[in-house]
Amino acid sequence: MALTYTSGILGDHKGMTTPKVTGDEYYVDCWLDITEGVAGGAAFASTLFGLSTVKAVVITGQENLLLNVFTEVTAQTGAYASGTSFELRATTASSGADFGTGNWGTVRLRIYGLL
Repeated sequence: MALTYTSGILGDHKGMTTPKVTGDEYYVDCWLDITEGVAGGAAFASTLFGLSTVKAVVITGQENLLLNVFTEVTAQTGAYASGTSFELRATTASSGADFGTGNWGTVRLRIYGLL
């Protein structure tokens, strides 16, 4: 089964949808509507959101409260999938088991990185 989703960048109070600067990094507020997730996690490239690298990903909201959607990191170092992508995973909230394929719903994110 292939990953199926739509995405968008949220506009700020002025309607701007480009990355914004904070300190030495840029950030983007965006959303992903994952209509067909994949078992073991789904990878998303930084370029999808107008960034060349990913430094931090914060989940700021999610539609399906029966799932736990989170950003996967490596053990001990806490690194993302790569410097140019990140991986989201979904587990069933009641059991903690991998949710796998199916509709994960809409997830809202703030992604920090460089242009």
